Amino acid sequence: MKPNLRMRKILPIIIIISILSGRGPYTYVYLLPFDNIQNDPAVEWIAAGLTDMVQQELKNNYGVRMKTKDDLEVIMNDRSLMLKQPRGSRNLLILGKYNRQLDKVHVSIQVVDVATWEELAVRQIMEVYTQMASLNKAVGTAVQQMITPYLPSQPVAKISPFPAFTEPKEVKKRHPISVQSEKVASNLDQQIAELEASMDVLLGARVRNKDQPKKGIPRFVSGEWTLDFDVDRKLEDNPENAANTIMLGAVLDQLLTNPYDVELQRPEFEYHEDDELYMTVRFPVVYKLKDKIIKDMLSTLPYTGLEQNGTLTIFYFDRNSFNFPKKHVDAIKAGTFRIVPVIRIFDQNRNTLIVVADTPETYWHTRTSDKVLYVPQHQFSPLIDFAIGGWSLQVAMETVEIQAVYEFILPVTEVESLSNVSLKFVNENELNSFLDPLL
Repeated sequence: MKPNLRMRKILPIIIIISILSGRGPYTYVYLLPFDNIQNDPAVEWIAAGLTDMVQQELKNNYGVRMKTKDDLEVIMNDRSLMLKQPRGSRNLLILGKYNRQLDKVHVSIQVVDVATWEELAVRQIMEVYTQMASLNKAVGTAVQQMITPYLPSQPVAKISPFPAFTEPKEVKKRHPISVQSEKVASNLDQQIAELEASMDVLLGARVRNKDQPKKGIPRFVSGEWTLDFDVDRKLEDNPENAANTIMLGAVLDQLLTNPYDVELQRPEFEYHEDDELYMTVRFPVVYKLKDKIIKDMLSTLPYTGLEQNGTLTIFYFDRNSFNFPKKHVDAIKAGTFRIVPVIRIFDQNRNTLIVVADTPETYWHTRTSDKVLYVPQHQFSPLIDFAIGGWSLQVAMETVEIQAVYEFILPVTEVESLSNVSLKFVNENELNSFLDPLL
């Protein structure tokens, strides 16, 4: 009997439903790039590391399907696509944002249910700016903990009541004479070696070592290789690299303390047509790296590698040719080389009238002063940066000029008293102690 037309239509639907119901649920995770909420170019590079760490933490979870910003746009334009997912699936959106305040990086993370836009979890993380590895790990671990309650449970494998079948291996038996001859030859070689060692000791050509073997030297004893090692052993300096290290240290001293050339130009004055009592004063300043530093690095230092991309130059150094001085390593890891330009404008009596702090820190942009005209700015950006690991050192430099113009409005009577301008680079860690007495 032939099935009727209605049965023909129902049969494919039943097959599709049965296929879908056989699939386990998934957790679709939409991971967006972390948002630099202050648009601070000095910390823009942090976003990629945070996103990568979260992706690495989540991608190996059972039932997780990682999605991108484009995938989120597709499903938001057609939310019916979620109905085609396996039953019990979840769609989670991870939103992250960060900002730097003084020497701390603050990260905020949200997990949102895409279907209902309900906030499922939120977490706040703070870490020191110089500890990026710890920050990345903390963010990855936090996101893992936040989405764990919404992951599908892994099915338990059924255990068979019968033992697993193994193919019996055929053991090839050696002839007894062959086995015995091999043992005799091995024992004979060992006896000859011991006899030669004894003869050398008697003749004075060798001294019998009664001490324990030195660590780090492999030994072959009783048919196996062994090696004694010290877990507390640290990477030691190579004396052959002393000359190169002296040159590297001299260059790093200048790079970490005084790498910039500054050009202070004469101020510009603009009268206000609508108000003769006030005028605009502009102080142009040009920042750039010292030419001599780059020339010395190109001509004198035997760098391991060099990469140039437009105005960006990256030098690579490794321990095959250099020993890294501890004071420079500590300065780079702690970030104590970061500096901020501070401009002071004086009257004829050397009284401070105007203070300009060129820093991206939000804290200093919220400060005010009753003593002087305080002008927080953000026009200067570091033209040099360092990265160091256990084996290599990288120095990145930009050969560009920063054309900064610091502008403010003053009464005409005060403009006439302006006499001198001073620019000083202040270490970020010392900025508070430097500015507090002035403000």
